[in-house]
Amino acid sequence: MTSPLEIDRKGNELLVFQAGQEADLEQLDTRIPLPLSLVVARHQGDTLLVFNKWRQEWELPGGMIDPGETPHAAAVREFVEETGQPCPQAQYVGVVTFRLMPDQRVEYAAVYTAALSARGAFVPNDEIDAIRWWDGTDLADVSLLDAAIARLVVQSPT
Repeated sequence: MTSPLEIDRKGNELLVFQAGQEADLEQLDTRIPLPLSLVVARHQGDTLLVFNKWRQEWELPGGMIDPGETPHAAAVREFVEETGQPCPQAQYVGVVTFRLMPDQRVEYAAVYTAALSARGAFVPNDEIDAIRWWDGTDLADVSLLDAAIARLVVQSPT
């Protein structure tokens, strides 16, 4: 097995980023759950991050896929709920594979990108304290896995 792309402070691992088409999600190993969608939203070269109240870290907008919901619909819904930004034109860019501790549970997350035409206002909510536009440099309290995903997406030719 190859080395993880990134390991966070809790030992969670980003194992793989597989760029591709949304139809590729149908070919994933069905023994591994796909519970999550993330959005790498960009404006003028910066990536939108949200500060999660519970985890106390900066992360990509996104969240759990509700029963009967598509990964794309979850990405858009979670993005709007968490950021207060206008509904993005989210484009699928790939899927990531995580190994989550302490039980070494393996999960997928669908990853989307969105080019935003403006930076809207933000109002804190039950889950998110703040948003920030991140230039990709080192940032205290950033989710190391989400930062790695953002960098991979920005560098991806798709």
